[in-house]
Amino acid sequence: IVTGGTRGIGLAISRALGEAGASVIMVYRENEEAAELALSHMAGTDGSLYRADVRNPNEMRKMVKTIGELYGPVNTLVHSAFRSGRTPQKVHELEVSAFMEDIETNLTGAFIASRACLPTMIAQKWGRIIFIGSLAMRGERGRVAYSVAKNGVVGLFKTIAQEYARTGITANVVSPGYIDAGAFVTLDDKIKAAAAKQVPQGRLGQAEEIAKAVCYFASEDSGYTTGQILNVNGGVFTG
Repeated sequence: IVTGGTRGIGLAISRALGEAGASVIMVYRENEEAAELALSHMAGTDGSLYRADVRNPNEMRKMVKTIGELYGPVNTLVHSAFRSGRTPQKVHELEVSAFMEDIETNLTGAFIASRACLPTMIAQKWGRIIFIGSLAMRGERGRVAYSVAKNGVVGLFKTIAQEYARTGITANVVSPGYIDAGAFVTLDDKIKAAAAKQVPQGRLGQAEEIAKAVCYFASEDSGYTTGQILNVNGGVFTG
């Protein structure tokens, strides 16, 4: 399962997992047209679409049950769904309702999706849960809700890693830097050039580079790696 798997980094992840031989279910919430376009990029792989809202526990439980009946038990969850793009606002300016809306998708959705998938993984004694992080985990001016949510995801995945380590389930985070994908593509060239200058490698990352990191965490090879953050950011920061 790849939530938010029909656009940007999520689509690159879906393609990479499909090319690696996985049956990929790309979960989207609303944009039917974008979802169908994304599916066309999955040619030659076992990819399919599923419409659901990660914020809704009932929909997530139903999704896991339906996928299990159609494809077999879910063994991997990549939570790439997120809400961003809000006009930057300082803490005292952001409405509480806007803060809660962002937390609901970016953090609560990650919890709900994990909670829905875990019983099946426990039964199989094997599972991979991978969250997509962000540079905002260090704090970011004007994006308090997004920053708080991504930091919350850190607590979530580390707890999952510890609670389920003996059941063959791992939980990790792939944290992108400045990636030339998704909403970033639409930014002014001057903004993108300024971002690239902050990267020691002197360039923006590609969505496919994030996808390759996700594929490692989704593989058998990562069985002894859990509770870790892999920063794929060209050296923006280390450690």
